[in-house]
Amino acid sequence: MRKFLFLVEAKNKISNAAAIWKSVKPFFEKETISYQTKIINKLDQVASLFKTDPADQIVITIGSLKLLLHTILSLQALGKKTPTPVAFIPTKETRHLAKTIGLSENPDIAVKQIIPAFQPVYVNLAQIEEMNHQGRWIFSHDFSLGLGAYASNIVKDNSLAGHLKPAPLKKSLHLYGRLTAIVDQEPFNVTLRLNRKYYFFKHVFAVKMSSQPKVFDNPTDPAALPLQLEIITNLNFFTFLLYDICRRLRLTRYLPFSHQFTDSQIQLTTNSLEFGELDNQQLRNQFYDLMVKSFQYPFWFDPDNLSLTEKNS
Repeated sequence: MRKFLFLVEAKNKISNAAAIWKSVKPFFEKETISYQTKIINKLDQVASLFKTDPADQIVITIGSLKLLLHTILSLQALGKKTPTPVAFIPTKETRHLAKTIGLSENPDIAVKQIIPAFQPVYVNLAQIEEMNHQGRWIFSHDFSLGLGAYASNIVKDNSLAGHLKPAPLKKSLHLYGRLTAIVDQEPFNVTLRLNRKYYFFKHVFAVKMSSQPKVFDNPTDPAALPLQLEIITNLNFFTFLLYDICRRLRLTRYLPFSHQFTDSQIQLTTNSLEFGELDNQQLRNQFYDLMVKSFQYPFWFDPDNLSLTEKNS
């Protein structure tokens, strides 16, 4: 019999994890499924939970994307040849990932994909390791340095950020953050190592790395899971407007100050303290010397176990 371990994030009002767990719990009780529940107050608890191998268990998170990725990182640290599968019940903070990989954004429907699954599927993610071995992170979609991360930091620190409800006002605050960042952001140098070649960039304003999570039935060679890297140089107010227009038209590759690369393994170094952002989560202002790699992790759900009505719900 399969066993499930639920990690429910307690102190996250945005995800509303406790209410979602209360909603989906009857599904597992109805199926007489063996499960345990752990309430997570701090992410530090996750690593301590997995000091011993959660044998024969499937770990399901209910909460933030940060909780899910931290759980995967902690399970990776066990060094198992066959990693423990994970799943997640979608919340406001994990809906984007759910939609990307084919898990229903509706928690009650997502459960119907998790319970009947008989084998894991493999989802590609990206792992960042600091070359000085001070830290490791995982991201599902985006990692950025410089302008974008600095703008997000300005918005986050603004006293109005938590009080603006109408979408136009929120967009205005984000525009303010971007314009302020353009004025205040100091250019920096980036060294890039790609396919045993070095590239040196001066007057860099922004770095963005992207991964597009996809579902595979079987493990895939990481070389077939490319990351997208963009380095933007020599930016000012006018070139920023030009870039924004080209971005909307998907024409940025034609801009001389947008340098784009694709690979499954990227080494990147900055020469100054910069703001960083990982899947909309702020990183501390620091020097970066990073190795970024694609990898896959087993997720426990059946992406095809949905009716047409449920897919459209």
